[in-house]
Amino acid sequence: MSFSAEKKVGLFFLAALLTLGIMVDMVEDWHPFEVRHSYSARFKSVIGLNIGDPVRQAGVEIGMVEMISIQNSHVQVDFHVKDGVEVREDSFVVIRQTNLLGGVFLGLEFGSPASALLPPGSEVSSKENTKIDELINNVDESLNKTLGSIGDLVEQSRAKINSMVTRLDSISQKIDEGEGTIGLLVNDPSLYHDLQGTVKNLHSLSTRLENGEGTIGRLLTDSSIYDDLEQAATSVRTITGRLERGEGTLGRLLTEDKPFEDAADSLASLRTIVTRAEAGEGTLGKLLTEEQLYEDTKETMARVRSIATKIDEGQGTVGRLVNDEDIYRDARRTFNKVEKAADGLSDSGPISGLGVIMGTLF
Repeated sequence: MSFSAEKKVGLFFLAALLTLGIMVDMVEDWHPFEVRHSYSARFKSVIGLNIGDPVRQAGVEIGMVEMISIQNSHVQVDFHVKDGVEVREDSFVVIRQTNLLGGVFLGLEFGSPASALLPPGSEVSSKENTKIDELINNVDESLNKTLGSIGDLVEQSRAKINSMVTRLDSISQKIDEGEGTIGLLVNDPSLYHDLQGTVKNLHSLSTRLENGEGTIGRLLTDSSIYDDLEQAATSVRTITGRLERGEGTLGRLLTEDKPFEDAADSLASLRTIVTRAEAGEGTLGKLLTEEQLYEDTKETMARVRSIATKIDEGQGTVGRLVNDEDIYRDARRTFNKVEKAADGLSDSGPISGLGVIMGTLF
C-alpha cells in the first residue's frame, strides 16, 4: 500500500501534533528554573483532593499538591510552594471548596508576623473542614427529623384537621346557598345595585364638590375663604407680636413681673388668712374650729326649720297671714278704704276730712 506525498505530509503533521500534545501534558508542571519548597500536612480525610490540585493563599495560586498517601491512620499530603512564600509555625492548611460542583484546593493560611518561619520539609498544621458529603448527610438527617416531626404533628392533629375541613366545607356551602351576611353579599344582586347606587351618589357628590356647591364645595373652590384664613392668620401673628412686645393687658401679664409679684403677694396673704383660720383666730377661724358655735348654729337652724314648718302649716299670726286668704282680702279692702279716705282729705278741710275718714272707715 503506497501513500501519496500529500498523505505522508498529513500523517507527519498529525503525528507531530500528537507528540506535541503529549509533551505539553508531560512538561506542563515542569519548571526547571523555578525554586520550590516542599512541605507536608496530615488530615483525617481528603475527599475530593487529588494530586496536581493547586495550593492557594488568599485566593492566589502559590503551589501544587505533589503526593497523597496514607501514613499511620492519617492521610499525608505532600505539596510545594513557590520561593518567597512565607510559611510560619502558626500557619495551617485546610481543604476548601472551589464551588458547589465539587472542585477543591489546598488553602494555606497566613501566620502571624511575630511567628518564626517554618523551614522547608517541615509538617504544617492542618485544620479539618466540613466536607460536602458530611454537610449533605447532616442536612438529610435534619430534614428527616423535621419531616418526621411534621408527620407526627399531622397525625396527632388529623381529627382537628378533618373537623376544620368539614366546617370550611359547611361554611362554603352556606355561602354558596346565600345564607348569612357573606352569603347575601355573594349571591344577592340587590346589594350590588345598592353598592352601584352608592358609587353613583359618591360620584354626584364629588361632582358637586368640584363645582363648589355646598359648604365643603365652597371650602374647596372659593379662594375668598383662603384669603379670610390668611387674614385671620395675619391677625393672629399681629396679636402674637403685640403680646411678645408686652402691649395690652394680656401682654403685660406675659412680660411684666409686677402682676406675678402681686399674685404672689395675694397668695401669701391668702396663705396667712388660711393659717389664721386653721389656728381659730377671728370670726372665720371660730366658725371653722369651735364646736360650740357649730352646735349653736345647728340648734338655730333647727328652730328656724320649726318656725318655717309652723308658718307653712298656718299656725300663729304669721302662718295665718301667709296661708289665710280671707285676711288678705280684708287687708286689701282696708287699703282701698284708706285710699278713698286719702282722696277725700285732699278735697275737704281738716274737720270735714275727719268726718270723711270716720264715715269711710265705719
